[in-house]
Amino acid sequence: MQPLPGPSHALRAAKAAVDQGLEADLVTGPALERRLFTGLLATEDRELGMRSYLEAGPGRAKSR
Repeated sequence: MQPLPGPSHALRAAKAAVDQGLEADLVTGPALERRLFTGLLATEDRELGMRSYLEAGPGRAKSR
């Protein structure tokens, strides 16, 4: 099975949020999600995604 193209850091964080969040309570789950999300703000994926969104608008963003 081939990995999906796209923002690898975001996909990895989403998988971690689901995997770890299923075992968490209602206080720990959102804290985990917040930590993972803020960790994505400094990535190249965020920069490329935001640039693509601003240039092409929603739903037409291009992956690397």
